[in-house]
Amino acid sequence: MPHAADLSGMTVVVTGGVRGVGLGITTAFRAAGAHVITCARREPDGLPEGVGFERVDVRDADAVADFIGGIADLDVVVNNAGGTPYLPASEGDARRHAKVIELNLIAPLIVSRAANRVLQGRPGGGSIIMIGSVSGHRPSPGTAAYGAAKAGLDNLTASLAVEWAPRVRVNAVTVGMVRTEKSAMHYGDA
Repeated sequence: MPHAADLSGMTVVVTGGVRGVGLGITTAFRAAGAHVITCARREPDGLPEGVGFERVDVRDADAVADFIGGIADLDVVVNNAGGTPYLPASEGDARRHAKVIELNLIAPLIVSRAANRVLQGRPGGGSIIMIGSVSGHRPSPGTAAYGAAKAGLDNLTASLAVEWAPRVRVNAVTVGMVRTEKSAMHYGDA
């Protein structure tokens, strides 16, 4: 079956693109013909054929700058890395909640800044896509720090879109529940 889009010749980075929603994004871009490079803190169990991988902690600005700066002909960056454990706001220490915000809000800022430095110099500019969450738009009991970070991501997206236009387009995509290899842990088998 032919893919709806032909992205042959495009280079796409997907952060956290090795499992869950990120692996779905990686797979879709690859199926559309894009050259895809993904990164995560841990080695993947397996990736679609032709997908590159580099071990990068997206919270580390120097590592991100080296990673993004080393990619020739970058066209698109998808800020997907993120997530949260179930942790009510009244439990755990403050640092644990701060780490959730760091991963889901500060890391996309770090990656976006590195990508912008590259994409502003590309002949056609480029695109940065933030992966949002419904938790940023509704109460998120048990994951309040995550919900707050995703709400902040919406504002970050809008602000960067204005600052970096017209050469770099910055948009967010928020999807509903997605069936992944671990979704049954949170939502049951249905």
